[in-house]
Amino acid sequence: MSDTLLQSTLRELRLLLSRPRLWLVFALVVGLFVLTGPFGSYERLPFHSRLGYWLTLQSCAWGCALVSVSFFDVALTRHIAHRLTRMMTGAIFAALPIGFVVTAVNAAVFQMPFNLVRLGGNVLVALPIGIGFCLLVWLSLSSSDEVTIAKPADATVPETDPTAAGLSASPPAAASACSPEDAVAQRPPLLDRLPVDKRGVLIRLEVQDHYVRVVTSRGSELLLMRLGDAIAEAGPGQQVHRSHWVAEHEDNALLRGNGKNGRLSVNAADGADVPVSRTFAPRVQSWIGQRDSV
Repeated sequence: MSDTLLQSTLRELRLLLSRPRLWLVFALVVGLFVLTGPFGSYERLPFHSRLGYWLTLQSCAWGCALVSVSFFDVALTRHIAHRLTRMMTGAIFAALPIGFVVTAVNAAVFQMPFNLVRLGGNVLVALPIGIGFCLLVWLSLSSSDEVTIAKPADATVPETDPTAAGLSASPPAAASACSPEDAVAQRPPLLDRLPVDKRGVLIRLEVQDHYVRVVTSRGSELLLMRLGDAIAEAGPGQQVHRSHWVAEHEDNALLRGNGKNGRLSVNAADGADVPVSRTFAPRVQSWIGQRDSV
């Protein structure tokens, strides 16, 4: 496994673990299993033992599934476009370690024999559970924060919606005169990395840890790539900070904070105030033009 794949998997795993909805689903599942006591655990274990049993079993199983889902989500990004399909592949492969965990825990708690027959049976039981777990994780993800692992842009993807053309510097009349084929050809390649419903007019880029948040008129999306690579595919615009880039747009406004040496910022088309560093200040002032703070 390459370092890049390992690092990307760890970042994806960390991002999944940072989602409150995921932990809420985990707590609900554990609570349901403790209260109902499936697979004979209600009759064989008192409440406190049942709580420890299911908490241990679910923690180990979820850990195996999360690692597998994260790994396959990253590893298959260049081969499978749909993220749920990549995650589902990981969930299927997670059945083997989950089955091993279930067999080991049952051997320790219930003194059940640890053999290939029980292991195979538990793997078969873990398969639909892993798929169900994957669907729960998928449903727990916020669509506005969904992460897409950056893959080569596909300039041949058809796009018939003129509002998704991403022609940030073109006036409305010129944009309406373009055919759908011309709009696709002029669209920044970076937009082809986004889900179709997020391919609006490109507004700005923002670095978040090892990801780049791409903000468009249709929302935002996290891409696992470097800012420099994203800028190379973003079209007309200007880097205003080591962590920020703003697309060319008539609504951009240059603002200065209070005081003689007030901090510069760009008020982008989405209303966000993007900081301007001293390194990029002269270039940004020339790009937008000096304006009074409003």
